[in-house]
Amino acid sequence: MKMRIAYIAVKGIPIGGGIEKVTEEIGSRLVKKGHEIIVYSSRDYGTTGDCQFKGMEIKTVPSINTKAFHKLSICYYATRDVMRNGNVDLVHVHAVGPSVFSIFPRLKGIPTVVQTHGLEWKRDKWGFIGKTFFKLSDYSVVYFPNKATSVSKVQKQYYEERFGREVVYIPNGVSPVERVAPRWILENGIEPNRYILFAARLVEEKGPHFLIQAYRKLDTDMKLVIAGDAAYAEKYKAQLRKLAGEDPRILFPGFVTGEPMQELFSHAYLFCLPSTLEGLPVALLEAMNYGNCCVSSDIPENLEAIEDNGYTFRNRDYEDLRRVLADLLKHPEKVQEKKDAALQHVRRNYSWDRVTDQMEKLYMSLIRSRNS
Repeated sequence: MKMRIAYIAVKGIPIGGGIEKVTEEIGSRLVKKGHEIIVYSSRDYGTTGDCQFKGMEIKTVPSINTKAFHKLSICYYATRDVMRNGNVDLVHVHAVGPSVFSIFPRLKGIPTVVQTHGLEWKRDKWGFIGKTFFKLSDYSVVYFPNKATSVSKVQKQYYEERFGREVVYIPNGVSPVERVAPRWILENGIEPNRYILFAARLVEEKGPHFLIQAYRKLDTDMKLVIAGDAAYAEKYKAQLRKLAGEDPRILFPGFVTGEPMQELFSHAYLFCLPSTLEGLPVALLEAMNYGNCCVSSDIPENLEAIEDNGYTFRNRDYEDLRRVLADLLKHPEKVQEKKDAALQHVRRNYSWDRVTDQMEKLYMSLIRSRNS
């Protein structure tokens, strides 16, 4: 059965974050299986006009470019286009807030899937109104679409215990990669195996401020690379630079992608993700996929991803993070011990090919149910 699938709530292709990575990996594989994929994207992340990317049709829509309304406005215009044209077999909606739009295609007879990537109301950036909206949106996750999926077992358990509705567990994945030779990092003054790497969006829930605070208390000449960027986070990014002060060991290369990102993953001494909220962290999986020793906060989603194949510290406790990092800097054998274990673990348990097969099977079951 050939399907035509629309993906909604993507900020930008190929530039973006975890949701964009998930869409790119699954969508491009579905194209190779013979399906048609339409990705609705905003025009604020470098995607200009309708185009093709890895076989997927990218349709750009207007948006209100503010923190509160950016993603919701993308979903509004994308959903409106789907409702007007109605030429898709299924709509896949990303994330909790946009789940409120999943009811509209369904009312027109188009099956919908909502994929959750984290409990949005827990994010530090939201105030009372934002947190209330996302708590209410938890209801639309399970009641509005034909089926809800979750990238982590932690989220699946949360929704099923709270609402008594089945949520399908389909995790994120990785594809086997090869380490690449250092070129870009050398040009930027970064020596292989002589830096701690953070690579994620520069937003509060990713916790780079905890890492900077911990690192500045370390007596080491090993550098700290804070790779990433974020829209609507100028105040927080300024706070990070203030925390870093004039410390020449701390580098902010900005948003990094492609081969430079591959180099950073390939040659880090260790990777650190001090996040306070996650779905199933793509960055952590990617770091393990390059054979890195990983250090993460002990939130349930990170523990689910890393299991006993890395090291953890108490969430939000930068002193405990400092203790863990100091120990690993002093004992490189402990770092080496986890590298192969992390690589084998992530490739054994997380595969984009397997994830795509699971999602394809779910789509087909919903479309067949509608047709019957």
